Amino acid sequence: MGFQEYKSSALLIKILKENGFNVDEGIAEIPTAFVASYGNGKPIIAVLGEYDALPGLSQTSDPIRKPLKEGAPGHGCGHNLLGTAGVGAVLAVKEALDAGVVKGTIKYYGCPAEETFNTKGYMINPGQAFENIDISITWHPGIINGVAVQSNTAMNDVFFKFYGKTAHAAADPYNGRSALDAVELMNIGANYMREHMIRDARLHYVITNGGLAPNVVPAEAEVHYFVRAPERHQVDELYNRLINVAKGAVLMTETRLEIDFLSGTYNPVRNDVVNNVIYEKMKQLGPPLFNKEELSFAEELKKTVPPPDFTEMKKIVPPEKWDKAMKNLQEPLFPVISPPLGKGIVAAGSTDVGDIKV
Repeated sequence: MGFQEYKSSALLIKILKENGFNVDEGIAEIPTAFVASYGNGKPIIAVLGEYDALPGLSQTSDPIRKPLKEGAPGHGCGHNLLGTAGVGAVLAVKEALDAGVVKGTIKYYGCPAEETFNTKGYMINPGQAFENIDISITWHPGIINGVAVQSNTAMNDVFFKFYGKTAHAAADPYNGRSALDAVELMNIGANYMREHMIRDARLHYVITNGGLAPNVVPAEAEVHYFVRAPERHQVDELYNRLINVAKGAVLMTETRLEIDFLSGTYNPVRNDVVNNVIYEKMKQLGPPLFNKEELSFAEELKKTVPPPDFTEMKKIVPPEKWDKAMKNLQEPLFPVISPPLGKGIVAAGSTDVGDIKV
């Protein structure tokens, strides 16, 4: 889980040290954050890696749902590949540096807690890890081989904690003030607010503490919110409105509110020049070559999930290329290099790579 990636970060550090990289650990006072460097001089190119897990996603290497340990965390959203392939990339650049094919410095950034916390926002603070970087490059596993040119939503990650007064829910509920009532009223207000938000904004929440027993008026309750929108200023506006909704719940229930703001991220701004260079190199290299065993595994895996919904894909694929795109998307593993798609489009997900302004 985020900030607990001790085994993952230790393994990556071990491999990088064994290959001659100089590693600075505990970046920005985060134990599982690190920077590994090789080479000298300009340009200084950063490759970003992530390796945090999500709750309940433990999984063996079988193509069917089969947890290694029931209820344990596991890598989702490709984070089993994000960190490891980034290491593979910098090792390849090291070989080119050693051979004299290129000059400069390659750096690998071990970035924890991307799933739930804006760690990179702390790592970019003055005097921290990203001083003097010329270019930072990231990648993300996906269903196509191509260059990501779309943006992502900016986001706030926040807990709202309500405090009331406990009482026996049957004998004297009139003496209590329910913190859970405040959470539920806040959620109702947030749901009514949805009608008056821009179409591409998102609110998600989960009640993380709703009390201990039905016959006890909860003195404490908590709800965890994500607030997303295409632009940072839009998130700020929605977040301020959400705070007012929470304050309204306080007035209605005579409770007290504490806000635990975890993090906020910016929407990424893609670098067209770098993206075009990467795309040209991808075309030269061609798509990944998969053997029969890998294709068979993908076929079996495909049987275990519902047919994909390509609604969002239609937003970024030109109409004249849709039939060809659908043919390729029906394959168990994408067989070609796709041209850059999604210019001017904002994907609904969020990432803290948008905070790396280099």
